[in-house]
Amino acid sequence: MKEPVHILITCRKPELLPAATLVFRTLRIGFPDAPIILTINRPSEVQILVRVQAKAIPGDVTVQYRSTRHDLWIRDLISQKMKPFWICDTDVIFFKRFEHSPDGSAIAGVRTPDFYEPWTRTQYRERLQTCLMRIDPCQFRESAANYRDSFPPEPFRPEIEFILQQWQPERNGAGVRTHFYDTLAMAWHAFGGQEFTQEQLECFSHLNCATYADLIAPSVDFDMLGAHAAVYEDINNARDLWPKQFEWFRNHAHKPQL
Repeated sequence: MKEPVHILITCRKPELLPAATLVFRTLRIGFPDAPIILTINRPSEVQILVRVQAKAIPGDVTVQYRSTRHDLWIRDLISQKMKPFWICDTDVIFFKRFEHSPDGSAIAGVRTPDFYEPWTRTQYRERLQTCLMRIDPCQFRESAANYRDSFPPEPFRPEIEFILQQWQPERNGAGVRTHFYDTLAMAWHAFGGQEFTQEQLECFSHLNCATYADLIAPSVDFDMLGAHAAVYEDINNARDLWPKQFEWFRNHAHKPQL
């Protein structure tokens, strides 16, 4: 059986429906015959429109409803599943069939470097992105246990959160710098993972933050909303986004000096 692809769909308001359903347009290019499990977040009037578009996806598609948060949704999948699966964001565009050869890692994805994140005003820590990620839940649980076991036994062993988002403060004299460990960043730092290859990156693009771009856009130094609108108009405008995004990360590695 093909490894299933799980997608959490969150649409806060009708204006963001294009971001919440963008992946539907090319999903079967990237994963032509994989089972698809769509979880529609917080059922409402808008979610009915999402379901109508979801029905247009051919093949084995399951639609379910749940009120949750993205990192909690991933945590539950890892704790409940026994076989490897994929998670995919709704603002992903596929241009080719996505192929992957697992190397035994618990997680696989696109590596995002450290950078200063202007919306949260935090130092964003390196991780494998969850925009498109393969997760082996059994290997994940084993890797997490092995890392915990490297510390002294109970009652001295710390509780370690590998999945959920975390903000960790660092005191520097009279000031404080906050490190943002986004979803699964702690897992990457604890036991690593498999980075996607350049060939894999050529198979898809990711808009970044599209389902809440209205909140983030005022804090970034480029026209995020305009760039996203261009992709909704023509998905070919999403080609070759990775080099631009990696350049932005390099140019924003540290908090700007005022």
